[in-house]
Amino acid sequence: MTDAAFMANVDQGALRDTRLSVVIATLGGPTLGPAIDILNSGTVLPAEILICIPQAESDRVRHISAPNVKVVVTEVRGQVAQRAEGFRQAVGTLVMQMDDDIHLAEDCLERLIETWLKHGPSCAVAPAFYLASTNRSVYHVPEEPAWMAKAYYWLMNDAAGYQGGQVDRACGAMGVDPQRELAGQRVKKVSWLPGGCVLQAREDLVFEAFFPFPGKAYCEDIIHSHHRSVRGTAMYVDTAARCDIEVVYAASKDIRNYFRELRGDARARYYYARLTGRSALRLTTYYVVTVVIQMARRSAAAWR
Repeated sequence: MTDAAFMANVDQGALRDTRLSVVIATLGGPTLGPAIDILNSGTVLPAEILICIPQAESDRVRHISAPNVKVVVTEVRGQVAQRAEGFRQAVGTLVMQMDDDIHLAEDCLERLIETWLKHGPSCAVAPAFYLASTNRSVYHVPEEPAWMAKAYYWLMNDAAGYQGGQVDRACGAMGVDPQRELAGQRVKKVSWLPGGCVLQAREDLVFEAFFPFPGKAYCEDIIHSHHRSVRGTAMYVDTAARCDIEVVYAASKDIRNYFRELRGDARARYYYARLTGRSALRLTTYYVVTVVIQMARRSAAAWR
């Protein structure tokens, strides 16, 4: 669908009148200030930006003084719990959660709101995620992946292989690569949304701190998406809305850190498998394969 055809179905008055709150859970790192500056330079200005930060780190955001910024000092620590506190204090009709290292395209908010107006009210919308250094989708998958990748996707998701916007049978989140699979289609309905940037109505927010573990919130986006589905909230990726990130996750080079991260990831994925009735055997197979591949790569690197 062309943008002109898409926009013909959007209420322009509602677009102008929409009041938006942005909630950022953070520890006050150096990426936060630039992310807010970019957010405030777009075609839609948020009514408020709530910086949700634990008391111990609150001094790190004293230098941020934009008129629409409000600092929410939380008694809790952890991305999901901090964000939930921001959700409770947000006053906008629409609320967007955003990570502190996300750079939105100038018209990203406008595009997301357009899609919410067209498909809402009970829906959540995310942009397409790009890696700034390559100008490719974070979820880029070649049209003809190598045999090893094909075998991997078959193992994780049977004959269906890679299905952008879905969660595979091993609880892996498969993202949407606009350049690969949409062929002119602007919006795709999905079963999960990346937690880095999601817009939805305040009344549809998940206010509970749904992540049950301490520390880093591994896989929180698919767990959050499950709770949205249970509440009847449809999820969409708008590929005309773009956001950039600088880096993506890579396995730690330190073997102890690698297994520590693997443990956190596994704990969260097994929890998600129980929530959604997925196979623990398939998930175990995924971790066995992952560890074997990692150890083989490390051994090969050591011999070079």
